[in-house]
Amino acid sequence: MKRFTLLFLGILLSVNFLIAGGLVHNTNHSAAWTRMLVRDATTEIDGVFYNPAGLTKLGDGFHISLSNQSIFQTRTITSTYRYLNTSKYEASMTAPLFPSVYLAYKTGKFAFSFGVMPIGGGGEAKFTKGVPLMEVPIASLVPNFTDLHVTGYSVDMAMEGKSVYWGIQAGISYAISENVSVFAGARYVMAKNTYTGHIKDIKLKFADGNEARADAFMTELGTTAIEGSAVLSGYANAMTPLVSVMGGLTFDQAIAATVDNPAVQAQITGLRDGLIGLGTTNAGDLTLGQGQGAYYAYSAGYLEQGQMALAGAALMGDQEGDITQTGSGITPIIGANFSFLDDDLNFGLKYEFQTNMDLKNDVAAGKGFTIGMNPDGTPIEMFPNGATTNADIPAMFSIGMDYRIADPFKISLGYHTYFDNKTGWAKPEGKPSVIDNNFWELAVGFEYDVTESFLVSAGFLHAQTGVNKNYQSNLSYSLSSNTVGFGGAYKLNDTFKFNLGGYFVFYDSETYDYTEGTFEQSVSYKETYEKSTFGIGIGVDITLRSKK
Repeated sequence: MKRFTLLFLGILLSVNFLIAGGLVHNTNHSAAWTRMLVRDATTEIDGVFYNPAGLTKLGDGFHISLSNQSIFQTRTITSTYRYLNTSKYEASMTAPLFPSVYLAYKTGKFAFSFGVMPIGGGGEAKFTKGVPLMEVPIASLVPNFTDLHVTGYSVDMAMEGKSVYWGIQAGISYAISENVSVFAGARYVMAKNTYTGHIKDIKLKFADGNEARADAFMTELGTTAIEGSAVLSGYANAMTPLVSVMGGLTFDQAIAATVDNPAVQAQITGLRDGLIGLGTTNAGDLTLGQGQGAYYAYSAGYLEQGQMALAGAALMGDQEGDITQTGSGITPIIGANFSFLDDDLNFGLKYEFQTNMDLKNDVAAGKGFTIGMNPDGTPIEMFPNGATTNADIPAMFSIGMDYRIADPFKISLGYHTYFDNKTGWAKPEGKPSVIDNNFWELAVGFEYDVTESFLVSAGFLHAQTGVNKNYQSNLSYSLSSNTVGFGGAYKLNDTFKFNLGGYFVFYDSETYDYTEGTFEQSVSYKETYEKSTFGIGIGVDITLRSKK
């Protein structure tokens, strides 16, 4: 029963709504990105995030970018665990507001920049029917209690998670020459996750059509087993006088030897038949000393089963969760920009250092999900108030190229890698590593100027995850993907430029083998993980007091 709550813990800790980027980063941070998917060498205002060193290519004056995306994702998990009520679980995740704000002031060789964006998370997840890892341990009650005519179960469970990591960034860019510029800055990250949910009304269904609450059934079962343990221990204690006199005789020999003492013979016969009833088929061949040991062993087994049943009953009771996790950290950022061929060829480089961050629990009284009891009777919660969880944001490196092949046509390339294996969560203490290789992305985009005011663009991005099976869970799984985007931009005048784009993400599916251990058996099954995502972005770039 403990596995049930531990699995639920793992699920709750992982509700990070990530759209584009690595395991923790979001990198879809402008409307221009949504139409092109690669901005790593841009010299426009969204370079505040993508290529801050390139901001020195802006005209002198103030530059502002405002954009928002509406993002929708469906996650599907299919399980072959045969005792589940359903094989397919779907979750809808939405982020109707996913804004980015950038400001830059360019003067001479300097550009001062400021940005706000949801660097991680940024959405809301609703799981109205739970997921397999929450339900498999409940479904496992069916094979555990088949001998007691349990044929099925029912449960009411749901969870809602919200997650956002706001990033507030500032820095200074400096043009060393017409061809080389550099950047230094930092981002302050504020993380907040909130989880609410419930698991209640877990009931067992029986062959006769009746049903009972699982906690009440298991409480009765556990109480009966503990009472039986005491009875069996009493039988063993009562055998001590017999063992002291004829402990070397078998039960059958002792019964024959006490034919002249019917009361003692009846006692020994009852003790032998009791062992047969408990499953010891050769009880008559056991010595009385061995029989006493068998009664003590059965007593200990009943006691253990009773305690397990009572512990399981506590976990099968109604529970609610109301948890908030918060944390913060600082990300140092450096970058460089190199331009050639009268700025027709541009390269942007950026390195974000690792953000060291822990999340601290703020839990309402009694709403942290109980997973056990201390010796003094106080509950052990899976979300103890004040406890911390490592949530490092890995370092990342990006490099990009913009090349205007001819006046109307530009091609862009970008590559990103995320140093996941250096984080505090990559190798959980006492557990196997969850990372085999670092996450990386490769993107290509195209722009075509239809007129001086209107352009169209498209892009393709491949993302390759590096996690292994140990990382994957029902809500935190990572899949390799391919993304296509398209859209356009319209320049109204020297002040306003509008961007509009959309993208679709196509994920690989992954299937893993699992084994669920029960009291009587181990059941093997498979789970298949799938996702689909699409988003729409719109934004406006504003130039004020430009001296171009």
